Amino acid sequence: MTRRAVRSVLVWGAALFCATPSFAGDPLPETSTAEVERCVEAHDNARVLMLEEKWLEAREGMMRCQETACPLAIRSDCAAWLEEVTRILPTLLVVVERDDDGTTAVVLELDGRKLELPNPPRPIEVLPGTHLVRVSLAPFSSVERVVVLGKGEKNHLVRVRFVHERPPTLVTVPRAPEPTRPIPTITYALAGGAVAALATSAGFWVSGLSSRSDALDRCAPECSKNERESIDARLLAGDIFAAAGLVLGGFAIYTFVDRPTVMETAVVPRLEITRNGPGVSLEGRF
Repeated sequence: MTRRAVRSVLVWGAALFCATPSFAGDPLPETSTAEVERCVEAHDNARVLMLEEKWLEAREGMMRCQETACPLAIRSDCAAWLEEVTRILPTLLVVVERDDDGTTAVVLELDGRKLELPNPPRPIEVLPGTHLVRVSLAPFSSVERVVVLGKGEKNHLVRVRFVHERPPTLVTVPRAPEPTRPIPTITYALAGGAVAALATSAGFWVSGLSSRSDALDRCAPECSKNERESIDARLLAGDIFAAAGLVLGGFAIYTFVDRPTVMETAVVPRLEITRNGPGVSLEGRF
């Protein structure tokens, strides 16, 4: 028997069933053959679309073949199929978090098609597969999410946050002290004095020794008393400045060796908290 013949039998059988009085004595509503034929056609098309996994088109046909004018058997089939399609279709749950005054409307786009964003959030029915979810809220930048949904996946959560960027918060971590021995100022002063004294001593010695050598060649042993005293005075001054330089140098060495130990921080860790997360930097002497 061909499909057209089967369909004809269903149409005439359904029409006959609808025209037959019920056992309770109340006649069923009269249904024309044309209406029954439309129900059978919607029933057949819905079944074919369901097999082809064209869920949305199939659901529309199932809604048509559940009208009161359709025979009970057809309505029963379509109701069962509709429940099955409802179980198969996945759902999205889009949750938007915002820190503005809440007066600006949020724009939701699914695969380029604008949808109304439920408030409070409610599941949004979509087809299985890959989808692009785009959420916009002025003056923030739009947020896009790519989601892949399988058959029967319910309440797939898409969470979007719109927050104002805040300046980074700087928190200085207490500096960890470390021992150090700085050179005191007195050490530099004593060392400088020692160098100056030794340099002066060397000047007097060079001058005195040079004059004595010249006197030995020129007038010894009958050089004048003043010349001899001048040479002796310069050599004595050289000895005095040399001794002073040695004393000052000794004090400089003593203050350097005996300098105290103090606690000082060489490096300061710095904790920086931004919208991208915390970070650590170092500042100080390296």
